[in-house]
Amino acid sequence: MSLRTVSGIIIAALLGLFPAGAVFYLAKGELQVGQLQLYQYRMLTMGTVATFSLYAASEVEFQRAVEAGRGEFTAVMKIANLYDKESELSRLNATAYEADFSCSAEMWQLLMRAEKAHRECAKFDITVKPLMEVWGFYRKQKHLPPPEEIARAKQRVGFEKLKFDRNRKTVRFTVPRMALDLGGIAKGYAADQAAKAVVKSGITRGVIDLGGNLKLLPQLPPGKKFYRIGMKDPAQPGRLLKKILELPGDRAVATSGDYERFVILDGVKCGHIIDPESGRPEARPAITVTTVSALDADIFSTSAYLGGKVCAEKLSALYPDTGFYFAGDN
Repeated sequence: MSLRTVSGIIIAALLGLFPAGAVFYLAKGELQVGQLQLYQYRMLTMGTVATFSLYAASEVEFQRAVEAGRGEFTAVMKIANLYDKESELSRLNATAYEADFSCSAEMWQLLMRAEKAHRECAKFDITVKPLMEVWGFYRKQKHLPPPEEIARAKQRVGFEKLKFDRNRKTVRFTVPRMALDLGGIAKGYAADQAAKAVVKSGITRGVIDLGGNLKLLPQLPPGKKFYRIGMKDPAQPGRLLKKILELPGDRAVATSGDYERFVILDGVKCGHIIDPESGRPEARPAITVTTVSALDADIFSTSAYLGGKVCAEKLSALYPDTGFYFAGDN
């Protein structure tokens, strides 16, 4: 593991080195306070960049915490990695039409949280994988899909096509060639799990950033009254919006937008967030969400991106401790 102390995370963000929609904002004087030093470690995992920015008393303590967090990322990948044929999600997708699939405790937790999210905002739908395939996110293509191909894919999409047995914790597909994609939920869950592991190892100050899903540890940076979080400006790559979020400890931040993950088909930019009702990518202002858990922030940002301010207002009423920030409003 290659470790180094931070020389200014915000500088890295401005240079475009962070894939996240939000970044942990540091002043130069915050790098070392008393016995604590701010260390940083970056790694590739779950198809994105993960960054641990933690206050530790020593490099050994920091390394121990990072290893604990890395272990949680690995565990979640064994559950939700679509590109691993042996992952639980791949096995579920391959067999759930032929027979009931018995879920692990973790998979069942994710499916039940996704079902709840769908009830709260119908636009959030983990069954959209057939549409993601049509739009070129799992295969190479150069051209826009014809309407009839989109229509065929939509026939395999919809939460109502899933059959859950809550006693046996099983799921079954009711139409052939259905498939689930946990991309709007797994990274948030992994960030939460990694944060728990880091705190258990003894470090309680800092931020875990998993591809834009930020989890703030329970205690604030030394001598500070809040964590400072900057939000990227989707209209101006490499720049931040003027608004800086000031958050307490044990919070989470997630951003959804079409400005970082997309494909170009027939010269048209197509974002990766697909509306399950229209079957097409949505083009909306980026949305940043703050709430308690990274899992919820991940879900809420996708839901509000697809459902707009109507969905955001509904979720705000259901979860009063949640904030929604649309890029176009800043």
